[in-house]
Amino acid sequence: MTQQVLFDDEKKSGISFEDVASQLEVSVATVRNWIKTGYLNQIKRGVVSKKSFDNFKNKVAGGEKLTARANKSLKDSHNHDEILSKFFSQLDKGEISGAELGAKYEQELSNSYKNKEGVYYTPTNITEPFFQYLPKECSRLSFCDPCCGSGNFIITAIDHGIRPENIHGYDVDPFAVEVTKKRILERTGYVTSKIECIDFLESTLTPNQPCFDIIFTNPPWGKKIQKNQREIYARTLGAGNGKDTSSLFFLASLKRLSDGGYLGFLLQDAFFNIASYEVARIRALSLQIKSVIDFGKPFAGLLTKAKGIVIKNSKSVKKDMVDCSDRNEKHRRLQGSFLENPKSILNSNASQDESDAISYLYSLPHLTLFGRAQWGLGIVTGNNKKFIIDEPAEGYIAAYKGVDLKRDGIADPSAFIPSDLSLYQQVAPKKLYEAKVKLVYRFIFSELVFYCDTKQRYILNSANLLIPNADLPISPVQLSEILNSKVVNWVFQSLFDTHKVLRSDIEALPIHVDYFNQFNKFDDRKYAIYLNLEEFKDGAFRIRKSGLRAVN
Repeated sequence: MTQQVLFDDEKKSGISFEDVASQLEVSVATVRNWIKTGYLNQIKRGVVSKKSFDNFKNKVAGGEKLTARANKSLKDSHNHDEILSKFFSQLDKGEISGAELGAKYEQELSNSYKNKEGVYYTPTNITEPFFQYLPKECSRLSFCDPCCGSGNFIITAIDHGIRPENIHGYDVDPFAVEVTKKRILERTGYVTSKIECIDFLESTLTPNQPCFDIIFTNPPWGKKIQKNQREIYARTLGAGNGKDTSSLFFLASLKRLSDGGYLGFLLQDAFFNIASYEVARIRALSLQIKSVIDFGKPFAGLLTKAKGIVIKNSKSVKKDMVDCSDRNEKHRRLQGSFLENPKSILNSNASQDESDAISYLYSLPHLTLFGRAQWGLGIVTGNNKKFIIDEPAEGYIAAYKGVDLKRDGIADPSAFIPSDLSLYQQVAPKKLYEAKVKLVYRFIFSELVFYCDTKQRYILNSANLLIPNADLPISPVQLSEILNSKVVNWVFQSLFDTHKVLRSDIEALPIHVDYFNQFNKFDDRKYAIYLNLEEFKDGAFRIRKSGLRAVN
């Protein structure tokens, strides 16, 4: 009887992995890692003790370096019901304009809430470029913003002559809906009933929903949606592996777009080059892409880059041209040139000359590392403060950081960790670190930096490793020389334009191994000429004007 009471007390004092993950806004996998490293005490399957969780939440998370999301969720939060009550009260008083209310409301939201809900209202200076591709006479066209926020796209639509009675807007935030309605009233005197507190994604699953002539929006990037609901959306919309809310809203909006209509989306940079968005990019490329606009980093306090895309819902043809622009320059690209890229990447910052050169490189005989290497991740300690020291000590091993790696060498180690690898959250098989020859490379970086290691070094998670298969026709040193070359770095930056060097991106790069059939030593200049390329601006390459290889 006593044992049963103890069991019941233990059960009551426990908290599930899912609840821990939800409260700290991390994955269940991260919770398991915290159990492994001793932060949380597991008392039964799928349950940790409430006492260890409370101790962790109050004394560890937010203090020690764990995960950005876990710390942020505890340091940076707000009571949303209180904020809504406060701002609805201000709305009722009518003393502040709708635009000012929307801006103040966004400012009061915590960063953790913004990240969770994907709430970053579109700056007014960004909405304007989307409208330049619409017909001159568009007053009778229907307009929709599926994620209207405080209504900046909608107000710009009104300024471009679209009648307020033809404008629809949706948002799941009731205050945002009321602010947008207020702004329409202030601008036009029209009292609208077509700005509604509705989940656009959810409503799109219901048959016979209205379609619109123009859909312009800034969707909630990375909004947290329950996994099962996300799966339903992805399956229904044909999103493949692209289950981020950006892909889902993009495909849902295409489903609600009239034939010949216009779609304009402000999206995180990853949408244009990361593999998981490939299905959405292919869908976009099947239609007429009018423009891709690079806005840099338009959101205050957010490091993520953003680009806009404008599409006409008409079938694309070979000669379609895409206007590509950023803050400094504009150029035009053949739309079909994007289809020639790996993963249909929309590398709009590359000129037509650069695009032609990349297509040409892929047309030459080459290998890729896909299926031709073993890969390993650097060690994630789970708590650098606890495990890493900066001087050698008994029982510790040197662990190299990404910043220690150079193309022509490696710095002395500045980090040492206990040699017991079972202590850490993430560890590759020991045999990979201790391989006789391996390539280690910087992971968090915008360039390719590879080093051929022959001293069985261990690496931290700011670096990763690969071991080429024995049948690769060039040596590991030669492979590192090609990957470090100016040409391959330019291809990498042009296609992937990222601050992380991902395995899938490395596997997609062209490796022209036949160079070493002609030359014993690697030389950047000779490699470019061998490939019939010439450097022409800011490290970019194009096909040589002469069209002839002349290597001396």
